[in-house]
Amino acid sequence: MSGFLSALLGGSNQVGPGQSAAIANVLQQVLSQNGGGIATLISRFTDAGLGDHVQSWVSGTQQPITADHVDRVFTQDEIANWASQAGTDPDRMRDVLAAALPHAVDHVTPNGEIPAPNATPDLTSLVRRFMGGSV
Repeated sequence: MSGFLSALLGGSNQVGPGQSAAIANVLQQVLSQNGGGIATLISRFTDAGLGDHVQSWVSGTQQPITADHVDRVFTQDEIANWASQAGTDPDRMRDVLAAALPHAVDHVTPNGEIPAPNATPDLTSLVRRFMGGSV
């Protein structure tokens, strides 16, 4: 897994600590959106017909998703906003979310326990692994 987000974002030599922090921030926003936290994210995936996928992440088996799945769950405005924050384009942001969300949800749901809605997940160590240690 080391460096896979760097590769998605255009190569590890082009991704600095600022972009790594931006990716961590975007993932935290996705995981804590609308004040409902992980439960809200699970509902959005379930409503999009991807309940089995998101439940696999909570249970630790991390069934993969695609950029097309990301489009089914999030609005174009959300994706464009996150891409802007991360310094990338919406297509790459979809790929990043598809690659990172299974791991991020697994990371913040240890032992299959969903955190409180107001909990702010700490994804620094996870993003560091994703970016190949560049945070």
